[in-house]
Amino acid sequence: MEPRSNFFFDQLEKPFWQLYLLILLIVTTLVLFGALLLGDIRQMSNLYFWSTLIMFIIAAIPIFFEIGSSARIIGRSLKEGDEIGDQMKNKKQTFDRGARITYLFGLTGITTFILAFLALGLF
Repeated sequence: MEPRSNFFFDQLEKPFWQLYLLILLIVTTLVLFGALLLGDIRQMSNLYFWSTLIMFIIAAIPIFFEIGSSARIIGRSLKEGDEIGDQMKNKKQTFDRGARITYLFGLTGITTFILAFLALGLF
C-alpha cells in the first residue's frame, strides 16, 4: 500500500514559472473581484498592496520553520554527540522545498507591489 501524496506538495513539482503565474492569476482575480465587490475599481491598488503583505508573510513562514528545525537538530546532535553534517544532509529536500516556496511567494509579492503602483496610476 502506497502512502497518499499531499496535493500541495504535488503542485510544487510544477515548473516555477507556472506556479508563479497561477498564484498571480489567483491574486489578480481576487483583487478584481474585491474591487468590484467594494464598488470602486480604484480600490485595486489598495487590495494589491494588502496582497503584497500577505505574500511576504507566506514567503517568510518556511524560513522560520527552517531555523527552528535546524536549531533543534543541532541541539539534539550536540547533546547526543552525533555528527551534525549527516543529519543536515538528510534535511536538504525539506530545505529546498521551503526555499522554493519562499522564492515563489516573495517574487509574487514583489510583482503585486509593482501592480499596486501601476493600478494607482491607471485609475
